[in-house]
Amino acid sequence: MWIMKAERSYAAALLSGGKDSNYAILKYYEMYRRRPCCGITVNARKDDMLFHSENVRWVGLQCESMGIPWIFVDDLEEGLRRAREDYGAELLITGGILSNFQKRRFEEVAARHHMRTISPLWGVDQQEYMLNLIRDGVEYIIVKVASLGLGREWLGIKMDMERTIMLIELSRKYRFNPSLEGGEGETFVLHTPLYSRRIVIRDYEVIWEKDSGTYLIKDAALE
Repeated sequence: MWIMKAERSYAAALLSGGKDSNYAILKYYEMYRRRPCCGITVNARKDDMLFHSENVRWVGLQCESMGIPWIFVDDLEEGLRRAREDYGAELLITGGILSNFQKRRFEEVAARHHMRTISPLWGVDQQEYMLNLIRDGVEYIIVKVASLGLGREWLGIKMDMERTIMLIELSRKYRFNPSLEGGEGETFVLHTPLYSRRIVIRDYEVIWEKDSGTYLIKDAALE
């Protein structure tokens, strides 16, 4: 699927680097034929319940490939303030699927900055969603696993239809969310139809502790 460049909107995108936030941007584009005015990434602590923490330093490559400015901050309030003042943002795109806590939190923070939120993925069927990611050309790898049934072998693999079906089957067997939104795993996107260039990982390190592990990107670039 090839997408031409489009005028930016007054919507900022909360961008973690993972599949959900990237796919939410893609679905927003399909609805309005406009790219976000900017991407906001929060450099969160590892114990933060709202945001991913691993590999966020490389989200700038995703924004560069989409042709949008990148705001990298330690606090969401600061990110929204800058999006509002620097780019006129009036709307916040989020990639939430089923977490009411997360959804309410984002709505509350956005409201303080006179912004509304839009969650294009909210309430989708998780299994169908995972299959649609592949069908719609979202290329991503798994960069963290923290669930029974997901071992070291999943780290760093590029997801395709066969592996997605395997993941869904494991989620049924071990009773975890197939979309991984419950903290069972995290992902990093290498390419979507909105990217002009693909991200290439040049160096990485796998860190495994007890029953969970992380694929830490040490060097990456745009093709």
